[in-house]
Amino acid sequence: MGKEIVVEVKDVSKIYENQSGKVPVLENVNISIYKGEFVGIVGDSGSGKTTLLNLIGGMDSVSGGTITVAGDVISDFNDKQRTLYRRKHVGFIFQDYNLINELTVYENIILPFQLKKKEIEESVIDKFLGKLKLEEKKNTFPMQLSGGEQQRVAILRALLSEPDIILVDEPTGNLDSKNTQIVVGLLQYFVEHMGKTILFVTHNMALTKGCGRVITVKDGKIVSE
Repeated sequence: MGKEIVVEVKDVSKIYENQSGKVPVLENVNISIYKGEFVGIVGDSGSGKTTLLNLIGGMDSVSGGTITVAGDVISDFNDKQRTLYRRKHVGFIFQDYNLINELTVYENIILPFQLKKKEIEESVIDKFLGKLKLEEKKNTFPMQLSGGEQQRVAILRALLSEPDIILVDEPTGNLDSKNTQIVVGLLQYFVEHMGKTILFVTHNMALTKGCGRVITVKDGKIVSE
C-alpha cells in the first residue's frame, strides 16, 4: 500500500493582470505532497513560491490546472467554498503571526475550534503551552508578547486545530537566530511525533535541513526536488 497523497497539484498555472498586461507567475507546476511530510519550498523573492502556497491554501484561484487536497478538487471551488475549505482543512502560519490583538493567547488558540464548532480539552492546550514555555502567558494579550512568543502562539493555534495541511510562509523573517531554531524545531517535532503535514516556504535554504524533501521554485517553475 502506497503513501497517502494529501495535496496534488497538476499542470497549475497562475496569471495576474496589471496595467502592462498579463503577468505569468506559475507555469505548469506539478507536485504531490504525502501525508506526514515536512516539505520545504524554496526560491528567490518573486519566484512564485508564496503564490503556490496561496493556491494550495485556497486564498487565490488557479488560472489553469487542478489542485486536489484531501480528495477535494479545491481549484473548482467558488469563494464561499474556499472559505469553508480554509476553515476546516488548512492551518496557516505567517511571518506576521496574524493573532487578534483583542483576544488573549488562550482565546486566539481556541478561535479555530469555535469557528468549526468543535471542542478541545483545556488540558491539551495547557500541555502544549507548557511545552512551548507559554504557560504563564495564557491570559496575556499578543501585544504584551515578544515576537518569538507570538510566533509560538500562532504555531500552536495552527497545529492544534487538526488541519489536513499546515502552510507556513516565511515564519522566521522577524525572529532572531535563537527563536528561528525554536520555531523550525517545533515544526519538525509536530511532523515527526504527531504526523502533521507541513509545507514550509522560505528563501533561506539553511532552514530546510529538517525537511524530508525540498522543492525549488524558479521563475514560476519547479526546477528541482
